[in-house]
Amino acid sequence: MQDILRAISSSYQDFSSGQKKIGDLFFQEPIFLAFSSALEVGKRVNVSESTVIRWTQKLGYKGYTEFQQLLQRKLAEEHFGQKEQKKAEPASQSFLGNLLDADIANLIKLKQTVDEEVLLQVVDAIGSTKRLYVTSNFFDYGLAHWFSTWMNIALDHTELLMPADVQYFSRLAKVESENTVIAFAFLRNTKPLMETLKMAKERGAEVIVFTDSADSPAAGIADISIPVFLDTNLNIDSYTAVHALLASIMRFVYVKEHTKVKENFSELEKIYKEKDIFF
Repeated sequence: MQDILRAISSSYQDFSSGQKKIGDLFFQEPIFLAFSSALEVGKRVNVSESTVIRWTQKLGYKGYTEFQQLLQRKLAEEHFGQKEQKKAEPASQSFLGNLLDADIANLIKLKQTVDEEVLLQVVDAIGSTKRLYVTSNFFDYGLAHWFSTWMNIALDHTELLMPADVQYFSRLAKVESENTVIAFAFLRNTKPLMETLKMAKERGAEVIVFTDSADSPAAGIADISIPVFLDTNLNIDSYTAVHALLASIMRFVYVKEHTKVKENFSELEKIYKEKDIFF
């Protein structure tokens, strides 16, 4: 990351006024450039897409795509670090320590196996869909409720699609080809979930499934399937890695759809303030 910063700093005086705006945006929000198109970056600072592309070429890259891929990798390296794993804790550590180690192992496995390109496809689908529906097995209802609530606050286009809900059939009847359905299908896939996904596919919607196995029945229906390993201790499933992945998606959405999300959160804050919700 430091080499990119040095390159931009050393070239800054030679930038045009428009290119300096891009450089300033990079210093303030490098993650925005990492996950937004050249067109989106240009709109953010009121310059053309071609100006953004020429800016990366001035830095020595073939184009914006090459610069963006390198920036994404550098940000990931900076975030996760390149240090060696710490030595294992002594065998005498506490029961709690063993449970937390299992969660850490799940996070490491997620880091090693998740396909970031596929994840960005999910982010694009969330941002571009006309309507987003979130469904799940009943075991995974907490995930579906939490994720759909945040997405609806952020983008104002999300609804839960749960068979037990009184609005289930009326919402299902509105699913169409311009919609996306996200499902959480971990461990045991229920018949109602499978029927929901099959009907969504029949109605032309894009289906995205988060599951613990690429071989799960729900994954076989999905257009995009993202496996996340769950570790089970004492028959209590740990969703730590799933929450971490969804939090990352939320952050990507926040960056990619920044203007829309900011507007929606601002309106919500006005209501909070008007109703004197918080101490």
